Amino acid sequence: MRNYIINRLLKPKYIKIIKAEGYPFTLQIKNINILYEQMNTYKDTKNILCPSKPILIDHHALERWNERVGPIVSLDSLQKSLEIIFRNCSFRIDQLAHGIGSIDNDIVFTYENTDKAFKITTFYGRKNLHPSLNQVKNLRRYNLHRNEYINLALTIEELNRQNLPLIPKEMIHFQGRITSYILEKYMISDRKQPCFLCYSKENKSNDYFSFVIDLENPEEMMIPNNVLYLINKLGYGDFILKYFSYHNPEKLDRARSKALDYYLTSMHNGVFFN
Repeated sequence: MRNYIINRLLKPKYIKIIKAEGYPFTLQIKNINILYEQMNTYKDTKNILCPSKPILIDHHALERWNERVGPIVSLDSLQKSLEIIFRNCSFRIDQLAHGIGSIDNDIVFTYENTDKAFKITTFYGRKNLHPSLNQVKNLRRYNLHRNEYINLALTIEELNRQNLPLIPKEMIHFQGRITSYILEKYMISDRKQPCFLCYSKENKSNDYFSFVIDLENPEEMMIPNNVLYLINKLGYGDFILKYFSYHNPEKLDRARSKALDYYLTSMHNGVFFN
C-alpha cells in the first residue's frame, strides 16, 4: 500500500534520465553548510569551459595548488577530482578569458589547449581569499609588463582549512518537458541520511537555479515533482511521505483514501495487494 500511495503522489508527465554516475571513492563532507555554500555559487552556462580532451595537470600546477589553493594533495588525487568535475560537472567550469578559467567561480587556473590534451599550467588561487583574482586579466597583464608578482601563497593553516572541490557520491542528469536537472547525492559526516544538491535550468535559459534537499528536514522548501520522483527511485520513499505531510497533506489524504479503496477492492476480488 505504501508504494501505491507514493505512486499516486508522484505522477510526472514526462521525465528522461540522460546520465547516471557513481563515485564510490568519494569522501564524506564535514557538514551540510558546505552544500549551502556550493549552492550559492553562481552558475551561468554562457561561458562554460568543456574540453573533450584528456585533462593534464603538470607538476608545476600541482606545486601552485599546494601553495595557493589547498588542501595539500597528491597529483593523483587532484587529477581524479578535476577529471570528474571537467567530465561530468562542466557547468562548474567557467572561461574567464583566453587561457584562464575558474572552478566553482572561485579557484582560478591557466591552461593550454593542445592537440592531444587540455593542460592546466598553473593555479593562481581562490577568489574568496584573494579578491584581486576577480580582475585576473589585469593581474596577469600587471605581472607580464612590470615583472612584479603579487604574493598569492597561503599559510599552512589556511591551506589546511580549505576543501577540495565537491565530488558527489552519485549524480543524475535528467529532464522534464521544459526543465533540465542535475541531482547530486552527498554523504555527510555527522548524519545517517545523505543530502542532495540539485541544479535546475529551463531549457531555453543559461542560468542554473540550485537548492539543497535535506532528508532530515522535509519541511524546509518546496521541491519540483520530477526531483521528488527521482529521490523516491533512489530509495527514499519515507522522505516523500513526510514531505507531503508538511506541504500538501490534502493530497496525501486523497492518495491514502484511494489506496485503501483499491486495497479493499483487491481483497474482495481475491487479488493480493502489495
